[in-house]
Amino acid sequence: MIDANDEVKLADFGCSNYLEGVRHTYCGTPDYLAPEIILGDPQNEKVDVWALGILLFELVKGKAPFSPNTK
Repeated sequence: MIDANDEVKLADFGCSNYLEGVRHTYCGTPDYLAPEIILGDPQNEKVDVWALGILLFELVKGKAPFSPNTK
């Protein structure tokens, strides 16, 4: 994303929350949410690995893994 000052933003840590190894947040882009987040369970760094996996899938296939086949 490019902001009003023409600066590139590579990451957004607005949902970051790390306390004693467990996060209890519910935020993020729906396509990238790990099952733990949706279920409201405590989360650790594995939810970040899940999001990375979704991103890699999109880069390879050109669509989200859980997107519908029809428009």
